[in-house]
Amino acid sequence: MKEAPVIEIKNVKKYYELGEVTVKALDGVSLKIFEGDFVVIVGPSGSGKSTLMHILGTLDHPTTGDVLIDNENLKTLDEWELAMLRRKKIGFIFQSFNLIPTLNALENVVIPTEPLPGNKEYFEDRGIELLKSVKLGDRLLHKPDELSGGQRQRVSIARSLINNPEIIFADEPTGNLDSITGKQIVDLMYDLNQKENKTFVLVTHDPSLLDYATKRVFILDGKITKVEESKGKKRT
Repeated sequence: MKEAPVIEIKNVKKYYELGEVTVKALDGVSLKIFEGDFVVIVGPSGSGKSTLMHILGTLDHPTTGDVLIDNENLKTLDEWELAMLRRKKIGFIFQSFNLIPTLNALENVVIPTEPLPGNKEYFEDRGIELLKSVKLGDRLLHKPDELSGGQRQRVSIARSLINNPEIIFADEPTGNLDSITGKQIVDLMYDLNQKENKTFVLVTHDPSLLDYATKRVFILDGKITKVEESKGKKRT
């Protein structure tokens, strides 16, 4: 039997005013995500899926509705408390990688730890182990422009794990990759989900990623039209 959800949103709405027009990016959505889920959110451009991910990941605030992480309502937190929650519990993987070009792979991985107390040597050792785990142990000192697109995305995956977060959000993680490299990246995320019970939430245009999902969320015109549960995909 499942415990309480790690993330829950209740009747969330996100409206924007563009002149005299009200854009309903999200129009009353509710969703529960549990520990160990591999959630794939799909929908066409403009459907609201990225807005949904940003609200689930605390990067944006809803116009109305409730967002709870580990049963704590985010309405009760100030901006500093939200920032600390993101650092401790949430990791992000972006389509454009978001690596700092002047830093090498290891430095990019450990940079989220800079404002945090702790042993710098410990975080460097952890960064090395994470880069080895994503098969980049021989690329520690390479800068982003010395890496392929797939390797850069592996660096961003390692970076998302440096603070050992409960939940990892991936916004179009295969969008800038060819199909073969994209599959390798999703396989890597799925392995982390399976072996370490990390909760993943992916936003994508690519329907093939639905094969991996334990929870498939379909969104259209700011509304969740369907949620399907499955056991996910055990790779062959």
